[in-house]
Amino acid sequence: MSRSLRLIFCPATVALLALVGCGGVVDPIDAPDEDVFSIVGDCPDNLPAGSGCIGSPLPPDAQPPEQGGCWVTGIGHIGSDTNGNGISDKPGAGKAEQDSFGGNAMGMKDGSVRGQWQNTTHLKDGKHVFHGQAEFLYCFNDGGPGPDVPKATPNRAIWGGPGKWDHKDGYLFIVSAADYKEGKDAGDANIRDAYAITVYKDTDGDGKASSADEIVYQESDCIFGNFQIHPPNNGHPYVPSEMTGEMSRISGTQVLCPTNNW
Repeated sequence: MSRSLRLIFCPATVALLALVGCGGVVDPIDAPDEDVFSIVGDCPDNLPAGSGCIGSPLPPDAQPPEQGGCWVTGIGHIGSDTNGNGISDKPGAGKAEQDSFGGNAMGMKDGSVRGQWQNTTHLKDGKHVFHGQAEFLYCFNDGGPGPDVPKATPNRAIWGGPGKWDHKDGYLFIVSAADYKEGKDAGDANIRDAYAITVYKDTDGDGKASSADEIVYQESDCIFGNFQIHPPNNGHPYVPSEMTGEMSRISGTQVLCPTNNW
């Protein structure tokens, strides 16, 4: 499949591949079967085979944190780490039935939330692609470590909205993520960022994920990769979305790494 390229020149940054706004993460909508993302900050060391990451500088207005608030970027995959060294034993997507994922969610000056999120499964029954648009965002601190650079106050974030499952409309998603420093803390391989996603068929047609909707896919685990929870700024202010029952359920049952018992 050919990949469409779209270059945007942003002040004080470099031109990035298919970038969603300045200081954001790649929008994979131009190549929905690909996992190529541009992420703010450093790219993680371990990426699934077939995935790529283009690092970009932090935006110039990323200042010390305000009280609470966030916007988020992330990229990574789920794998296995049997020897505890913080490195996936099977880093290639599909070799361990892993998910690979990436995208962003951020508040905008008009009070809305904008962002793109893609999750690709690599299951025994084949690859499934979910591509969604972030329309809500909620963040908090669970008492654990992190985040590190760029020093936001919350270390947990939940976001979601509508999307397509295998390129078909009528689906919804919720993501819950944990930013525990930079993926692992001072060589402790068990302290890693964590990720959960639930994809729903919008059964009742109200455009909001709830227990009334059919769950078509869900996954939760600690990850290889990196989530970055950023402090809000003038470009990406934070207005917390309402914490719904489904958001709370997913966050409360999320699988974290073994030592993440705060």
